[in-house]
Amino acid sequence: MNIQARIPPALAALPNFILNHDPHDIDEYLSGDPQLDENDLDPNPGQPEDNEFGLLANGAVTRSEKRRATAARNIIAEAMWRDYQQVQEVRR
Repeated sequence: MNIQARIPPALAALPNFILNHDPHDIDEYLSGDPQLDENDLDPNPGQPEDNEFGLLANGAVTRSEKRRATAARNIIAEAMWRDYQQVQEVRR
């Protein structure tokens, strides 16, 4: 347990250590590979290229949209509560 407690702070400090001691490592890596260009790097790794959730609003949220979102949130919350109650019944 003594060692395990030291792991999260060490992982948090690791990026800072790398930046302080070798901040140009990525530049050397890129210049060393003729096939790889800076434009080849994904600025948002792991994220979809297209916004799969739609476009951002151009203005304030309308009352009807807020009511629709509130109703959807309440339906989801109620379903989650029912599922939680079922799990509690099984555990008894």
